[in-house]
Amino acid sequence: MSASYDDRGENLTAQEAFLAMTDFVWQYARRNPEYMMTILADIQIYPNGETADPAAWTDWLDSVAWVKSGKPPRTGS
Repeated sequence: MSASYDDRGENLTAQEAFLAMTDFVWQYARRNPEYMMTILADIQIYPNGETADPAAWTDWLDSVAWVKSGKPPRTGS
């Protein structure tokens, strides 16, 4: 998955952020359905600003771009 969203200078509304989070969690659950607790560890942000799993940030940006383009969250249905 590639980072397809440039987050500089653009804010999400509360609803867009919620929809992006929904998309992000569903995409993770599709890849790792038995490890949902792992996502909490993967998205931990270290003092240097990086996530524990660098791919988590890329996945997040992909979800933000998905929602900002007007698409609904990708869910399990």
